[in-house]
Amino acid sequence: MLLERFGLWEARADRVASYSRGMTQRLALCRALLHEPTLLVLDEPFTALDAEAAALVDRELAERRDHATFVVATHDPARVEALASARLALAA
Repeated sequence: MLLERFGLWEARADRVASYSRGMTQRLALCRALLHEPTLLVLDEPFTALDAEAAALVDRELAERRDHATFVVATHDPARVEALASARLALAA
């Protein structure tokens, strides 16, 4: 189901080495979500995603908000601010 939802079903038999950067990112997210974890640690989950795939990730995180905890490292905190219960900003 995740492969279909993330638009990877048709490429399921292809070697991952042939995937675009966005496809690789979507596959990594599928792998992270596969076992319905209660803790997700995501490092730049929107990198290399087009607007449609980024919106899908937004929806997936929103759906899991009530039964999972997310730790998200991002250069675009506004993107996940609606899901956040806390925010930690690191600066050099």
